[in-house]
Amino acid sequence: MIFHKAIHERAPFNERLIIITQKGEERWVQSAGKAIEKNGEVVKVFGTFQDIHEQVMTETKVMENQQLLTALIDNLPLNVFVKDLDSKKILVNKSECEYLEKSPRELIGKTDFDLYDEEVAKISREEDLEVIKTLKPILGKETISIKKNGQATNFLTSKIPLFDFEGKVSGLIGISMDISAIKKKEDQLRNLINLTSIQNKKLINFAHIVSHNLRSHSANFSMLLQFLKSEDNEKEREHIVTMLTQASDNLLETLENLNQVVDINTNINLKKEQLNIHDTIVKVQHSLTAFFDKNQVQIHNEVDRNLVVKSIPAYLDSIILNLLTNAVKYRHPNRNPVITLITKKLDQKVILSVSDNGLGIDLERYGDKIFGMYKTFHNNKDAKGFGLYLVRNQIEAMGGKITVNSEVDKGTTFNVYFNEESK
Repeated sequence: MIFHKAIHERAPFNERLIIITQKGEERWVQSAGKAIEKNGEVVKVFGTFQDIHEQVMTETKVMENQQLLTALIDNLPLNVFVKDLDSKKILVNKSECEYLEKSPRELIGKTDFDLYDEEVAKISREEDLEVIKTLKPILGKETISIKKNGQATNFLTSKIPLFDFEGKVSGLIGISMDISAIKKKEDQLRNLINLTSIQNKKLINFAHIVSHNLRSHSANFSMLLQFLKSEDNEKEREHIVTMLTQASDNLLETLENLNQVVDINTNINLKKEQLNIHDTIVKVQHSLTAFFDKNQVQIHNEVDRNLVVKSIPAYLDSIILNLLTNAVKYRHPNRNPVITLITKKLDQKVILSVSDNGLGIDLERYGDKIFGMYKTFHNNKDAKGFGLYLVRNQIEAMGGKITVNSEVDKGTTFNVYFNEESK
């Protein structure tokens, strides 16, 4: 065919061909030549045959190896890439393309600055230069890749220097495993361990409270019964019976309080709902109208009217009610109570702040006891020291937390952190 074209079309040729030798062997040759003319007629074809059989066999082997390598890395559940000395990608596998949502053609020749957030790209380039300069691999390093669209992914990345046939460094091979799901599970496990630790501490604390309170009531009953047994005076006996009745009422109240705490920490059937905080505050405020009017309370509900959080209805009502009544109980004797409720967002999560102008609390002295059961810090006959303990248990049961800021004679602010993202 090439000779025909050379003769009839005067076309020079330079082709790879397979020839059969005298021994019947097939060998690859490089054939180059052209037609020689004389008086407008082709008189001969001049050319050469160069034996390139070994070269072709080597190239074929390399190509087969490349195909094998490509098939291998394309089926690995890992992101694999090869970079040159300028950190330009010269090879990418299927997983890398799928992660970056681009074809191999779109990725070849690109650097991380073309594909990732600039800060992430800078860190990656520094790692590349370290591997190329020191010839030491980076193995199993946890990294975070942030794409141009802001999507972040956790990877376990290794980078290994790549050498050419002369032993000189020519780039690097990178292998990254997506560990985002593992990191999420680790966070969940860590949170579970923390929650278990907290619950264990609460259980121990609750056991101490139950033991202490029931022992106190038992001792009181025992003493009153001894007095009754030894007393002959009828009026004194009636007085002791009255005290026994009061002690019985106190015991029942204590048991009811303890039962509430048990319900909060064991009831897993209560479901969270999307609740409007502003409307809930208004509802609680209306239920306490007479109480607030009697104490000349001013309430400033500055919560966003459209703000919704995911919460258990009964708990949210109880939390707001206890914080409002607590502010009134500990009002300053020289001024009418003023209560302000506001909300703000932190990482898309809501913080409800309830501030008052009351007596305030000495946090240095009582800071670690504020949310304890039956802990009171002022001479208030209406204070029982259970409301804040209940509030903390309810908000923690929903995965949130409560903190306090206070200054003596100026007032107190309670901050309720809801653990669900708001809408």
